[in-house]
Amino acid sequence: MPASEYAAIVVGASFAGLAVARQLRGQTLLLDRNDVGAVQTSACGTPLWVPEMLGVASSVLQVHERLTVRMGTHTVTYDLSDVPFCTFDYRVFCQGLLDQCEARFVKTTVIELKDGEVVTSAGSFRAPVVIDCSGWRGVLVNDTRVKPNVGAYTFGLEAHTPVGDDKLTFFLDRSVIPGGLGWIFPVGQGSLIGLGSYTGHSKLRPALDRYFEHQGIHAGAYHGTYFPNRLGRPTAGRLFAVGDAAGQCLPLTAEGIRPAIYFGGECGKIVQRIITGGLTLEAGLARYQAIVRRYRRAYRMLRWVQWATVHAPPTWLAALTELAARRPLHPRWWPRYGRFGRVEPAAVPA
Repeated sequence: MPASEYAAIVVGASFAGLAVARQLRGQTLLLDRNDVGAVQTSACGTPLWVPEMLGVASSVLQVHERLTVRMGTHTVTYDLSDVPFCTFDYRVFCQGLLDQCEARFVKTTVIELKDGEVVTSAGSFRAPVVIDCSGWRGVLVNDTRVKPNVGAYTFGLEAHTPVGDDKLTFFLDRSVIPGGLGWIFPVGQGSLIGLGSYTGHSKLRPALDRYFEHQGIHAGAYHGTYFPNRLGRPTAGRLFAVGDAAGQCLPLTAEGIRPAIYFGGECGKIVQRIITGGLTLEAGLARYQAIVRRYRRAYRMLRWVQWATVHAPPTWLAALTELAARRPLHPRWWPRYGRFGRVEPAAVPA
């Protein structure tokens, strides 16, 4: 049976894939092995302007204007009021973005790209433009099996708990998680509490269980995943890669939502121009590479701070964290970091 023809195919229907697809018009296809919004692997925290800009503010569960960083007995609180953060409902957020897409969604497992066709468990599909947004595995852009234990990936594990709070919390405690950090993200009803290993150590359940036992916390369901901590390839041959498939998760904070939304939106605009004949595929690939390349220095800086977080003496980390919370540094770096990826929203035709 001949492969079905589309103008563009987007593989992966989480943050990156939906950000690409909402920019596309015409005969386009969105593929994922799960229903949209069904499998949450993120703590779902991002600046409040993100869901507001995307038209999915109804997904917001709690707004946060403070961030506390704990290092043993040392505590530093950051004022986030210039750029408030929020936590949101993953399913509502993703479904809201899907409603803005014209793409046909097909629930299927993507197997490979072969002879120009995207081969899936539901058959083969063909398009002149293919975008891989399939997460850290990068099912199309990676020619060989990804080995997440080589240092390029962080592993995170978290659970929903009944703990309530009015602020976000990160904790650096090497007795709990050497080479990583922990977090508490209040989500309206309770909090997501987790641990992340910068070295990619995936056996975090015992350490997280011990932390819950020590704090007297009853944990609900667990979920975890790998995510990259350095930029990868934004393109591979004639393929675009967005989000974790391109290593666009921010080092140190492990924030992957905003990069996926930003680079996905920029990639989607380029692909739409290719579809309408305003750009050749080769020119579109080069333009997307140039956009990603502009951020390499910022990613290297964050990765350096991540390295220091793992290796620097705790007293040094405490002093640096305290310094970053004070004037004149805090008003300079926080709004700049918090507004990364903010662009004027593209009009979405009714």
